[in-house]
Amino acid sequence: MGKMQLLKIPRAVWICMLILGWLFLYGCGAEEEIASERSGDYYTELQNLVFYGSYEISLEITPNVSQPAFAWRTTGLKYVVITIFDSKIDIKDRRIANPQNAVWTWNTGLGRGREGNISFNDGADVRDGEIQNTTTPLHPGIYYMAAWGYDKNYRLTHSSKEYQYVYSP
Repeated sequence: MGKMQLLKIPRAVWICMLILGWLFLYGCGAEEEIASERSGDYYTELQNLVFYGSYEISLEITPNVSQPAFAWRTTGLKYVVITIFDSKIDIKDRRIANPQNAVWTWNTGLGRGREGNISFNDGADVRDGEIQNTTTPLHPGIYYMAAWGYDKNYRLTHSSKEYQYVYSP
């Protein structure tokens, strides 16, 4: 048998391969943590979807107010929920494990607001996991919020990232 021959690959191809490899390792799939400065305090916008394997609902939230408004691209789902918690959201078996930490919620079943754009007053207070008939502005503090939705067969299909929300008047 003869000697093994080395493949001659043009320099431009090597450069392209290196760039694509770098993009794959450091760009695609890397979860980015975004840090911002607000009132001298740093906060992090959490980047994980609340429910793994779901399609993303991307929320826009009015910053630093006691009654935030929410906007997102409509999903057409049967049932959509947005909830604000006073601690990080815990998930177990694709369910919210800490409903007692919810302080406010909105869902398409309340009959107020419309999917894709709601005001704080479209939702309701939550106390000990129960939806109330009142809507109280948020107190100063750090909150966590997310949205999720179910299809017509009540299968969880969509969720947002968990957003850390700071209200400091």
